[in-house]
Amino acid sequence: MTTVGVLLTIFIPVTFAVVGIAFGRRSSLWAAEAGRMGALAGLVAAGLEAYGVFTTGDAIGIRLLGAADLGSTTIALELWADQLSALVAVAVALVAFCVQVYSVGYLAPDHAADDPAAPTRYPAYAAAVSLFTAAMMLVVHADDLILLVIGWEVMGACSYRLVGHHSERASARAAAVKAFLVTRVGDLGVLIAVVVLLAGAGTTSIHRLIEQADT
Repeated sequence: MTTVGVLLTIFIPVTFAVVGIAFGRRSSLWAAEAGRMGALAGLVAAGLEAYGVFTTGDAIGIRLLGAADLGSTTIALELWADQLSALVAVAVALVAFCVQVYSVGYLAPDHAADDPAAPTRYPAYAAAVSLFTAAMMLVVHADDLILLVIGWEVMGACSYRLVGHHSERASARAAAVKAFLVTRVGDLGVLIAVVVLLAGAGTTSIHRLIEQADT
C-alpha cells in the first residue's frame, strides 16, 4: 500500500498534466477540471501512503526508473517513505489541491471565453502546477541524490513558467528571470555537493549516505 501510494503521488500529477494540455486545446474548462481532479487524486494517494507508513512502517528501496550501472558504482534511483515524508506529501497534495481550486476563480479571465478558437493560457498554467506538484513529490520521496536533483530542476522550470504566467507584464517577465537565475545559482552548489558525495562515499543513495555518516 505504501509503495503504491508513493508512486501514485508522482505519476498522477504527471498524467493529469498531460491530459490537461491535450484536452485543454478543446476547452480550458476541461484543463481546469483535469487540474482539480488530478490534485484531488494526488491527495488521496498521499493519504494512502500515510496510512501505509503509519500502519506498516517505513518503505525503503522503492524502484522508480531502475538502476544505472556506472561501473565503479550503481545509482539505484529509488524512492523511500517514512512518517516525515508521508506527512509532507499530504501537505503538498493539500496545498496543490487548494491552488488548483482557487486558480479557477483567480485566473477566470484566462478561460472565461470558452471558445476553442480563442487563445487561452489556462491549460498550460494548470499543467505547470500539476507538474510542479509531481516534481515536489519526487523531491520529498527521493532516496537518491540524482532523483532529488531531477525533481529540483523540474520544480525550477515550472516555477519560471508560473512566475511569468502573465508574460505581457514586464514585472512578471523580470520576476521570472530573477527566479530562474537564483535557482540556477543554487543548483550549482547542489550539483557540486552530489559530485563530492559520489566521489567520497561511492553512492548517491541518501539512506546509505546517512548510514555511513553515523558510523
